[in-house]
Amino acid sequence: MPVSEQTQNQIMAVLRRMAEATAKKDIDGVVALADPGFRAFGTGPDEKVIGREAYRRHLERDFSQAETITLELSDVHIGAEGTVAWVMADMAYHIVVGGVPQTLNGRLTAVLRGTGHAWVFVQMHYSLPAADQEAGRSYPAV
Repeated sequence: MPVSEQTQNQIMAVLRRMAEATAKKDIDGVVALADPGFRAFGTGPDEKVIGREAYRRHLERDFSQAETITLELSDVHIGAEGTVAWVMADMAYHIVVGGVPQTLNGRLTAVLRGTGHAWVFVQMHYSLPAADQEAGRSYPAV
């Protein structure tokens, strides 16, 4: 089902607001984009978030451990039906930790819900490809 240009633009605006708030380390700005029942997986083994307050604590940890942090999304694909939208994108986190710049290249999937006034994130999943899995292989090398 094709997604309307209006819906595409609205979802892209939410993604831009998330990236802008992340770069400012604006926890309130990021959390405001999340549904009260928000759920997420991050890239670390302990990064499982259930609820907006848990998301706030997760962001506090992330933001406190990086001197700078920016999120860049590319190859964004948006689908939607009614008041539900889903996103798949490549992402790059550009961070400075302990004075050392790093880029974490990963993936983002998200589900959003239209409230009638705005789109909010209901679910999100960040992942980093397995570093020891070669292109063309289904499983990491042993």
